[in-house]
Amino acid sequence: MVVHAVLLIAIPLLSAFLIPLIRKISKWFTISILTLNSIFSILVLFEVYNKGMIYEIIAFSPPVGIYLAIDNLSALLALIINVFGAINFVSTLKEKSFKFHMLYLLAIAGSTGIVITGDIFNMFVFFEITAVASYALVASKKSEKAVEGAIKYMILGSLGSTFILMGIALIYSQMKSLNIYDIANRISMMNENIKWISFAFLLTGIGVEAELFPLNGWVPDVYEGASSGIASLLSFGPSKAAIYAIARLLIVIFPSMHTYEIALWIGVATLLMGEIAAFMQTDAKRMLAYSSIGQMGLILIAFSLVSQGIRYSIPASFFLIVSHASAKSSLFLLSHKNKMGSALTKYGGITAVLSLIGMPPLAGFWGKWYLFLGAASEKLWLVIILIFFSGIIEAAYFARYLHRSIGEEKMEASYAYPMAVLSTFSLAFGLLPFIYKMANMHLLGGV
Repeated sequence: MVVHAVLLIAIPLLSAFLIPLIRKISKWFTISILTLNSIFSILVLFEVYNKGMIYEIIAFSPPVGIYLAIDNLSALLALIINVFGAINFVSTLKEKSFKFHMLYLLAIAGSTGIVITGDIFNMFVFFEITAVASYALVASKKSEKAVEGAIKYMILGSLGSTFILMGIALIYSQMKSLNIYDIANRISMMNENIKWISFAFLLTGIGVEAELFPLNGWVPDVYEGASSGIASLLSFGPSKAAIYAIARLLIVIFPSMHTYEIALWIGVATLLMGEIAAFMQTDAKRMLAYSSIGQMGLILIAFSLVSQGIRYSIPASFFLIVSHASAKSSLFLLSHKNKMGSALTKYGGITAVLSLIGMPPLAGFWGKWYLFLGAASEKLWLVIILIFFSGIIEAAYFARYLHRSIGEEKMEASYAYPMAVLSTFSLAFGLLPFIYKMANMHLLGGV
């Protein structure tokens, strides 16, 4: 069965605008659409696995037309966004507002669009769809902290969008194309100064959504103010789409040693800032928010090593993304209560924490293992020391978190089951290296 990848965007996008017409059944309609999209994302992943990179032309041929480009990693990210989105939605079932359901579908459609588009202007459009939906979803809790966080997110997000648009405008002025791969093939023709300015604009703009230092001032307030279900959505949706967009900038459009080196040290700064700030927090949600910042820095470090042709860099990026998406989404759902509660939620919480600190055989361990191997192969000893140092800090504050959280407290099934299932992905994907030889693993062959 051949599934057109465009359906991953079109179905939730069009469905979102149908919801006002079917308000009374909007919840069940949303569940159906998320389930359908999850199935399609699995089918798209298998097609990419079997046939290689997928290109879908919409309207006209490149470079004029809009088209989608789905590689191994973007297919996996599309699967994570849609499957996790369906599972996480269960935690929001008490939300009866049709507007909430509409915004949730828009956030999923926008995040998916960012990772599978092959057109930089459409990437900007999907960023805008995702951002606007995210602002409103954060504010939907209607508390003072939620509104404050949403306003900060909107202000910085709008500034980021402006930088993205300026970067795209500069590229188009030189290349007369918006097609990512067409631009990549002719990037050497671009004026060197304008090339660097456009890269700086795009990295700055997308860096806001990717939670990179020093553009992440909105993160702790947004995660603290948002409901647990929306904090979980932000942890596996928009942030992961944004970090992958930066990976495409580095690997496809601006592949030079200097851009990779800039990304490496931004990643290191983000990692250290996030982990140190997380250690200083007493509120669980703010601690998890700063920890997320640190993890995004770690993922960027992994992507920056692609410049060396290191065979472990893409597997490292993949496992770190899976670990962060599954573990953090689970822990944000758990933050709904002060204690872990039942055996099921204790399993989910402990599994998530162990994956994040890098305990085998969970996904987080493999991400850090392959990252260390890649950095060691290039003799980046300072980077290894800083990653190891941040890992010690991370283990310390998560040990404190577990000590405070272990205890009995009843948690609703709508939170308990999704968080246990989400954290299980860290365990399931952690078993992959025992099945495949990672250096030759076709599934993660590149981006």
